Amino acid sequence: MKNVAMRFCGYDFHHNPATLKIESEGNIRELTSPCCEPKADHLGYRLRHISGEGELYGADCIAQFRELMRLHENGTSGLLTLPHMPPIEAYLKELQMLAQPKEDVLTYRFEFVEQSRRDVPKEAFEYYETIVPGESLWDIGYRYHVAIDTLVGLNPQIEYIDSLKEGERVRLC
Repeated sequence: MKNVAMRFCGYDFHHNPATLKIESEGNIRELTSPCCEPKADHLGYRLRHISGEGELYGADCIAQFRELMRLHENGTSGLLTLPHMPPIEAYLKELQMLAQPKEDVLTYRFEFVEQSRRDVPKEAFEYYETIVPGESLWDIGYRYHVAIDTLVGLNPQIEYIDSLKEGERVRLC
């Protein structure tokens, strides 16, 4: 699989973060009783936390950071695409500039929190027609709850699943 750029709410990170940490924790309840053996129950999973650090490069590195800050201050969830992972709906919980920019380089830290799966709309359409440049089958599969293997099978005309062309039509079912 091609290593895709990290993306959030239409913002493409020009360079993937230097570090990326994805925390997924099971919610386990342990039961003990004086007369019985201990028992554990799996109650599902807690929301994932995605954090890391990276650098923004170029003469516009401050403008890039301001755009991220605008998304953070907006406070809404959006589609987060990570390298080698299916996209998830998430909130940008935290964004920090770690140091003053040095000659067109700005270091930053971030944390995303997964949106509750119950809050994701479950829409069902036969085709998805309005694609912005750079959107992927992973993004569409997550949004419409269709497995990537299903989308690939239904759309043999799509050459690159990680980067679709604007206006490309994707069959969903």
